[in-house]
Amino acid sequence: MSRRFTIALVVGAIAGYFAGVANCRLTSEKKALSSEHILERVKSAVNDQLPIEGAWIYLSPHIWSRDSLNYMVYKGGLISSDRGINRHFDFIADAHSGTILELTAQH
Repeated sequence: MSRRFTIALVVGAIAGYFAGVANCRLTSEKKALSSEHILERVKSAVNDQLPIEGAWIYLSPHIWSRDSLNYMVYKGGLISSDRGINRHFDFIADAHSGTILELTAQH
């Protein structure tokens, strides 16, 4: 009985180790970019179409759902000025890539 227990203990420890290593890899692959980095990517992506005068972003990402899919996102806003008229846009950007998932003009 003692030998079976020792074998089970060793096998369990090895399996636990490899599960922990796999979990660390998945966690690091899914780590969100910083809010500052995302904001710079968003501003770069829209700069050709909108002259950006100001921008803001929430500092922490959160889960956002669309079409039954969940995304880790940052929310923020842009202010664009065209011929003296300021326009405000809200955006939602993927926290891992900076891809703009939604850009909405506010009236």
